[in-house]
Amino acid sequence: MQNVLKTTLTAIALMILVLFGCKKQEKLYYPEADRTIEITPSIIIDNGENLKDKIFNYVTYDNFLNHIANSDHFLIVQQKDFKNTTSADKVIISMRYDIDDNINASVKFAYREHKYGIKSTYFVLHSAKYYGDTKRAYFKRNDDVQFYLKKMQDDFGQEIGFHNDLVTLQVIYGIEPKEFLKTELEWLRGNGINISGTTYHGSPYCWIYKYFNTWFWYEYADPQGNDQYVTKDRTVFKVEKDSLTTYNLQYEGGLLHPDYFFADANFVDGKRWNMNMVNLDTIKPGKKVIILLHPEHWD
Repeated sequence: MQNVLKTTLTAIALMILVLFGCKKQEKLYYPEADRTIEITPSIIIDNGENLKDKIFNYVTYDNFLNHIANSDHFLIVQQKDFKNTTSADKVIISMRYDIDDNINASVKFAYREHKYGIKSTYFVLHSAKYYGDTKRAYFKRNDDVQFYLKKMQDDFGQEIGFHNDLVTLQVIYGIEPKEFLKTELEWLRGNGINISGTTYHGSPYCWIYKYFNTWFWYEYADPQGNDQYVTKDRTVFKVEKDSLTTYNLQYEGGLLHPDYFFADANFVDGKRWNMNMVNLDTIKPGKKVIILLHPEHWD
């Protein structure tokens, strides 16, 4: 009897160890082809996904792309074409992506859009860790970032734009923004990245020190003059300003003025916005829509 009891207790202990002592391996899901995406022979992205969230995952995203790509209700354009595109019988949609943290996720997004023939716009953030190392009075670029951008642009047909964190660069890091922007655009364009547009980044520092990166542009001038100075640690900074035309930039994303703007940076009733919260099919033809997503929320 004691041996039976001992055996039973041992079995129970092993079951508990298996259930609670070992981490369950998450299952990876892959598209039908291309389990990996080659950036360079030495840089390979795993194209799989973990369904960690029932909404923010590539399955939800893929279903959305499938719907808008195969509907006669929509005309999908890149940001560079948004302002000058009109239609009497279709809703004009422009998909915008801010690559704030996860450039691998952005490549996976671009891959899935390319599968449906969708061309969108991805804004690369110069202050992100994938782009380079930014410290006080110091910046060193990660030159490999060009290969990720080329993959999205040349192989997947996506537009690349410049995500502006320039006021942050001046106020927080003490780096002169005009020369920095000139240098980085020359480097990007010189390496075949065709940047024609920009849009501003909502850095956490913006909320701490109460400024916007739009203040760098004359085109965003505040009539009341409240975009001239930033105070940080009792030091007052006069914001450096310039014009889009100085850098051969054709548009600023915040000045495109769509009829509808949806973004997963916003929250509705305490929940992060997602495509299930709006029925795009009910929007009347002729209207113009921008949908902003941050790939890191979906990976």
